Amino acid sequence: MRQAKQVCKEMLLGLGIWVAAIGIILTVIATHRLAAFFGALAGGIVAAGIILHMYRHLDIALDLDAKHAQRHVQMAAFQRLFFMGAATAVSFVLSEYLHPAGVILSLFGIKVTALLNPVLHKYLT
Repeated sequence: MRQAKQVCKEMLLGLGIWVAAIGIILTVIATHRLAAFFGALAGGIVAAGIILHMYRHLDIALDLDAKHAQRHVQMAAFQRLFFMGAATAVSFVLSEYLHPAGVILSLFGIKVTALLNPVLHKYLT
């Protein structure tokens, strides 16, 4: 579990870098700059929560037997998908305060940090 904690920290660091880059880029190119910045920030907060949720539920699932672990992991994945969808829907409804592009690109940062984690781990160790 020690290695999982290290990966979680590295993913949060990578996500922070990604969200900062997306926030800066969207703030420069968007017409509603404040909404773009807050959209990227809100998406980053939700993405960080999702990464922490994955870490927590991985620890729980490892303590369960196979049948219950599979059900637990599926339920946790549904919860994460629900929060991603809810964050995206809220950004479309409140688009003058949270730009949907910022939220979606920040949520996409979960995938980007997972792919870039080996590179980030190499530089941190």
